[in-house]
Amino acid sequence: MNRRTALKATLLTALSTIMAQAYDKKLIVNTAEIKMKDPANPTKGELKHTPEIKLGDKDAKGYTLVEVNIGQQGIIHPSTDKHWIYEIELFADGHKVSSVSLEPETSRGYLAARVNLEQVKELTANSKCNLHGMYTAMLKLS
Repeated sequence: MNRRTALKATLLTALSTIMAQAYDKKLIVNTAEIKMKDPANPTKGELKHTPEIKLGDKDAKGYTLVEVNIGQQGIIHPSTDKHWIYEIELFADGHKVSSVSLEPETSRGYLAARVNLEQVKELTANSKCNLHGMYTAMLKLS
């Protein structure tokens, strides 16, 4: 087998594995944007679905580590075959800077990105739960 044929076979195997692992889109039953009823007193369900945005260190090039965990106050969102966070998006002043698609059971609601925050005034993160919709959190920087 020549190198080109071997590379093609490897690529096709990898693609078929990825496709086999993709979740069934019919399991996403709620895409509504959800607002907290009382932001001063969130419920456990609201805390479980709301992103928590944390800033880490700044690297030598000036990019700050931004981490988004889904769940607040120690309440972590589950990742089961029927209930999971399927996508997280991170925005800096309304511009998407990062996103991640997640698989049930094999990944948990987490995103990390290095972002240049020098001119940024606000970070926003969306978490999308297959059963309970999209929750949003915002962090003002200046």
